[in-house]
Amino acid sequence: MKALYPPLLDPTTLPRRALVIAPHADDEVFGCGGVLACHAERGDAARVVIASDGAAGDPKKLESDIARVRIAESKAAGAVLGIRDYRFLGLPDGGLAGVADLAERLARELEEFAPEVVYGPAPEEFHPDHRALSHALVAAWRELAFKGWAKGRRLLLYGVNCQNRVNLLIETTRYWPKKQAAIECFQSQLAYHDLVGKTKAVDRGRIVNCEDPKVENAEGFAEIAAEQLAAYEGAVGDLLDALWGAGAAVRAGAGRMSAESSAAASDPAWAATAVICTWNKKDVLRANLLSLRRQRRPFAAIVVVDNASSDGTGEMIGAEFPDVHLVRMPHSKYGACETFNIGFASATTPLVAILDDDIELPEDWLEKTVARMQREPATTAIVSTKVVEPGMPDSYVNSPAVNRERYMSTFRGCGSLARASALREAGGYDEYLFIYGNERDLTCRLLNLGYRVLQYPEVVTYHKNPFGVRMGQRSLYYHARNAWITQLKYAPLEDLYRMPFLVVSKVLLRERSTEERGDVTDATGTIGIGKSLKETPGALGILVKAAFGVLAALPHCLRNRAPCTASDYELPVE
Repeated sequence: MKALYPPLLDPTTLPRRALVIAPHADDEVFGCGGVLACHAERGDAARVVIASDGAAGDPKKLESDIARVRIAESKAAGAVLGIRDYRFLGLPDGGLAGVADLAERLARELEEFAPEVVYGPAPEEFHPDHRALSHALVAAWRELAFKGWAKGRRLLLYGVNCQNRVNLLIETTRYWPKKQAAIECFQSQLAYHDLVGKTKAVDRGRIVNCEDPKVENAEGFAEIAAEQLAAYEGAVGDLLDALWGAGAAVRAGAGRMSAESSAAASDPAWAATAVICTWNKKDVLRANLLSLRRQRRPFAAIVVVDNASSDGTGEMIGAEFPDVHLVRMPHSKYGACETFNIGFASATTPLVAILDDDIELPEDWLEKTVARMQREPATTAIVSTKVVEPGMPDSYVNSPAVNRERYMSTFRGCGSLARASALREAGGYDEYLFIYGNERDLTCRLLNLGYRVLQYPEVVTYHKNPFGVRMGQRSLYYHARNAWITQLKYAPLEDLYRMPFLVVSKVLLRERSTEERGDVTDATGTIGIGKSLKETPGALGILVKAAFGVLAALPHCLRNRAPCTASDYELPVE
């Protein structure tokens, strides 16, 4: 068992562009006033964002306008520390958990200021506003991290009314006089507490294991990498609920689900099962399952089909997610099409969420997708969400075709909601395909049965797989082979005649700039094919092998040929 003494950092080594997110005016000083003084002394760019209006900070009504007083006190404290860039959001004191767009507001603050280091409240805090703001900050950080924004930036979480678990101490001995003077600016709060003495005790207590007599004070922080935030917040939430009872932790969407949505969530006619297939992705799967656990509208069941992982995936699920229905395959040579079909067959609910193992869902994912499905006719088989992936160009993310509701001839298999009855009627995925391209193939059968697939961009699925075709020989082979197999099965003859020309002109010869402009929308399985051909060793030989694979599949294609004439059908390379 290793020792858990956090390292002591010299504050002068910190990045030089800092943003503090604080629940109330004064928390920025209690939590990281010493560090702020250091930033100011160095001439760093530093901004403080105060979330609440502070109107609940005077229970005895000693001040006539406490909100105005607290703003003035905060600015005065900032002047003592050397900080003058303040933003006051004016949100209701005591009600931050009820601000539905709090995470979005914080994301805008982060993007606008572009800090190199961010200080914010930890999820262990006693005050509900502190926990709500921490949850929103974590949500904003994770969302931006999926876009690549968080790379090279640091998130440090502090405690104010709770000594949170920390893995980093920053020595602030020489800055204590300024911090004390800043605290003394908050006379409206000193009327109720000896905040100077208590803060001194906290900062002094942080260095209980430091043997250097010159070190008298330190501020403590939990520094968590973006990819670990979900697991960290979930573990802290479980601890709070164990200590204080259910509801202590700020779970995703806690207290914000409407009465209508709450009633709908208990309706068995709209119950949903999450189906995930995985192989050797223990850590990303854990983050995925934690995001499912935090859904505002709970899943009725979660099914994970494990393709004989050797990294401890099954053991992790058994230990940490005992409520998950785990299907263990006897070996790892099953294709994704077959394992997903096994997962579909295991679901007993009317709805099935088709999810990759390397995704994370925002807290309102299921609530919104179910609500959208409820507004659709019974002929809508699948609601396909908007997928955001690392490396996805802004032009693609913001493309009008990606951001409007429309019916499509495919869906995103990493994050969609389907009617289980439609999946059964269509026969699920074609297991002959093994992997890749199976979504378009299934959609063609659904279209032939009179169903439709709706693109619903209001809900986002965060996919950790990089944008475009996955590089490698296996991926190139199956993408090339399966695209032709699907069209041989379902494309009308006139479209089949056009296919060779379209493949050459719109896929093989397509410039990367065309993709980055967002011109490609539905056929994400073709994006990056040109790059794959250039960078994959033996690419030409793989294409030849794929061509022979198509020839070998001709009997299968002819047996299952059913040209699709539905109005939603289109070739993947149109």
